[in-house]
Amino acid sequence: MRKLSVEQEYIAEIVKAENIQAFTIFSQLTDKLIYENKQSKDSIQLLNSQLKDLHKIIRQKDEEIKKLKLKQRNQEFIEKNKEIKKESVKIVANKVRQSEEKAQLKKTIEDLIREIDVCVELLNED
Repeated sequence: MRKLSVEQEYIAEIVKAENIQAFTIFSQLTDKLIYENKQSKDSIQLLNSQLKDLHKIIRQKDEEIKKLKLKQRNQEFIEKNKEIKKESVKIVANKVRQSEEKAQLKKTIEDLIREIDVCVELLNED
């Protein structure tokens, strides 16, 4: 093996030290990138979990909205039904009142006819 001169050994040591320094810096950067990558993966995993939770909440809220809309439609139907019943009661009450008025008129007419008959009998007696 060939022997190196002092200058060559000195240069070799300097190169070796620079390589060690470069490797150390590279290793630190690699470790930092690996750590940041893991942190990013953890953050992504957490965000995905939160996203799933939000999707679940949205589905629940959508179901609640559907139930509320159905309840609202049912309530509107009940209100319309109540209005129809009120109108029906008014119509029936009006018919009953008209019937009572007709009955009263009929009674009045019958009373008048009786009085006329009495008057006619009185006239016929002479």
